[in-house]
Amino acid sequence: MSFLAGFAPDWHDAAAYLDALRRDLGEARRLDRVPEYLAGDVVSHGGGGLAMSGPAEVAADLAARRAAFPDLSMLPEETLWTATAQNALVAAQRFQMAGRHDGPGLYGAPTGRAVGCIVMTERWCVAGKLREEWILRDEAALLRQIGMDEEEGARWRLATAPAPGGDLPAPGYAGTGNDDAWGHTLGDLLHRVMCGETDVIERHYDPAAELFLPGGDTGCGPGEAQAFWIGLRAAFPSAEFRVEHLLGAEEALGPPRATMRWRLTGRHDGHGALGRPTGAMVDILGMTQAEFGPDGLRREWTLYDRPGVLAQILGQTGA
Repeated sequence: MSFLAGFAPDWHDAAAYLDALRRDLGEARRLDRVPEYLAGDVVSHGGGGLAMSGPAEVAADLAARRAAFPDLSMLPEETLWTATAQNALVAAQRFQMAGRHDGPGLYGAPTGRAVGCIVMTERWCVAGKLREEWILRDEAALLRQIGMDEEEGARWRLATAPAPGGDLPAPGYAGTGNDDAWGHTLGDLLHRVMCGETDVIERHYDPAAELFLPGGDTGCGPGEAQAFWIGLRAAFPSAEFRVEHLLGAEEALGPPRATMRWRLTGRHDGHGALGRPTGAMVDILGMTQAEFGPDGLRREWTLYDRPGVLAQILGQTGA
């Protein structure tokens, strides 16, 4: 018997189902099973202001990534999920991607360099099929490891992919999460930070909090957390910050955890993390995951596609 209505009996629980998605789709090992895994109206939201729709487009992107990294692996680090209906679930995950850049395509000519980065996803699955996903890879870290700077990577993306902008597919999943207290704790904390109450970090982060940030950067403590979030907000001072989705959990033998999907939409009208202001309109998809301890937030993982944001800016300014 399946764990949710409409899911194949082979998947005895959510972990088995999500692992099949990781292996067969995320690592592109069984793209012949795309019709089995993807709904006909599937939508995949990326970090560069674009979304893909339909199984063919999503499968083509998966194949292109496998071509660039033929030995691609995705090792799961974190999973939070909740049922959204008798036949549906939403799951937030974090992976360590590893591979060697041995193939041409998405990242230019092969360099033979070993790469690794964090990948974060949120997926909404109904009756055993993926209906909608949000996926972020640490593209800045990938580019750095293959010897390409972020602006060069953004220009390469503009030259080889559809221009950012235009109408995105309408979202199918309208849920906001599982109403867990730890999810709300994370959402409230970062919402206050992005509204200007930055000293909340000093009060609610562990003094030795570990930070894992875009570009493969790491940090420690409230001061470095403040520097990251202030730098991002300063680049887009008039942009709207929205908390879109929250999940939280507290389980035996583990710390309280939370995941958050957020969005920053507006003009690049300030001096901050993205250089001098250009006035370009941007749509930034972000994800943050956290663990909590007795002294506050003790580990944070945050991602947004920095080269994808630069591509949006360069696509409008022509600079």
